Amino acid sequence: MSAEEKFRKRAKKNSSPGTSGAPSVLPEDAIKRLARLQEEFGRTPPEEETSGEPAHAQAPVSRLRRLVPARKSIKSLIAIAVAVALGWIPVQRLLASTSAEATVNARVINLRAPIDGKVAILASTLAVGTPVQPGEKLLEITNARADRGKLDDLRRTVSALTSESAALATRLEQLRKLETDLRAQRDAFQAGRIRQLEARAAELQLQITSAEAQHADAEESLDRSKKLIASGAQTTATLLHAERDSKVTKFAIDAAKLRLQGNQIELEAARKGLFVGDSYNDLPRSAQRLDEVGQQIVEASSQLDERKSRLSYLKTELEAESRLFERFSTAQVDATVRGRVWEVLTANGEEVRAGQDLLRVLDCGGAVVTATVSEAVYNKLYVGQPARFHLRGERQEYLGSVASLTGLAAAGSNFAIGQTALTREPYHVAIAVPGLAARAECNVGRTGQVTFDTSAATVPTPATTTEQPAQGQRVR
Repeated sequence: MSAEEKFRKRAKKNSSPGTSGAPSVLPEDAIKRLARLQEEFGRTPPEEETSGEPAHAQAPVSRLRRLVPARKSIKSLIAIAVAVALGWIPVQRLLASTSAEATVNARVINLRAPIDGKVAILASTLAVGTPVQPGEKLLEITNARADRGKLDDLRRTVSALTSESAALATRLEQLRKLETDLRAQRDAFQAGRIRQLEARAAELQLQITSAEAQHADAEESLDRSKKLIASGAQTTATLLHAERDSKVTKFAIDAAKLRLQGNQIELEAARKGLFVGDSYNDLPRSAQRLDEVGQQIVEASSQLDERKSRLSYLKTELEAESRLFERFSTAQVDATVRGRVWEVLTANGEEVRAGQDLLRVLDCGGAVVTATVSEAVYNKLYVGQPARFHLRGERQEYLGSVASLTGLAAAGSNFAIGQTALTREPYHVAIAVPGLAARAECNVGRTGQVTFDTSAATVPTPATTTEQPAQGQRVR
């Protein structure tokens, strides 16, 4: 059989219907077959078999030799690419570290009664699933039996002190007015007494002048008597009378001067506000009364300041006691987080005790993902490890990180969905996903899948030391 017939026979066999479509063999078989075909079609026929053929017969053979391997190679490469693409996706999923089951979870916050009393619902709607916002008023508790004895005592004391302070202020004003009047009386008396003493001083000065003039006359009469008695023209008795008159006038001058000196002393004392005399005290009645009123003003001012100080303290205590009474008589229960009512444990008009559970609110703003993983995946995880989460039925992925690794123990007894409800794998993981908390709707209860990024750097282990412990030192 010639080489052309062999070639045509092989070409006919290779172009059979079983090989015209896409290959159905595995990628490894396709690669082996492609290599074998390339090896067979790469051989050149012997010269002796082709030398006798004419030129027009060799042309179709050479064209077939070029076309058949090229078309087969393209088909084989396409088949290999499709097989690899279809096989890589499940292989990649098998190699990735994912959770066996995962659900969106959140903590349940208990709202308790702060005081004893009767419940009144403030929210327009308060039922399971009702959305709430932080600071929203939900309930009000009124305690009609709150103790207000201390508050009433403080109010009575404050009222009494206020009245006493007002009375003291009025009395103090009256005393100050009386003090002004008495001071005016004292000043007028002092001015009159000073003018009186000045007039007496002038009078005494005139008396001294008159006494001096009389003394001068007496001295002249004495001189004349002495001259006359020497000549015998006058008797001795007349001389004696003249000597007496001279001495009397001299004593009158001295007495007047002494009275003037005493007057000067009284005048100086009066100018200082002191009054010296035999017929009156050192102070007049107005001055004495002025001193008494001044003492009463000082005492009243001191009492008023003491009342004001006590009143200020008691008012502060009254405000604190009022706030305390309001706190124990009326209290409001407000929502602390953004979420939804998970459970209603009270009703309108119900009597409750302090510390009693009233509502349970689902914290949608603090949503996390709780998941279970196999032991092999669990041992690859660490806190803070990056992860991705997507909800069932959605393509969007949310970035997160491993928040806690609790292993076989379920974490967070106050989770809305207990981790013990996830039973496909025994190891429990909690993942923080900020993107879920930012969503407007509350997705607690929805399921999804967590993919852990095991390519991230692992947590650095503590450095070991080769230092030997000192003698007698304990190794911890």
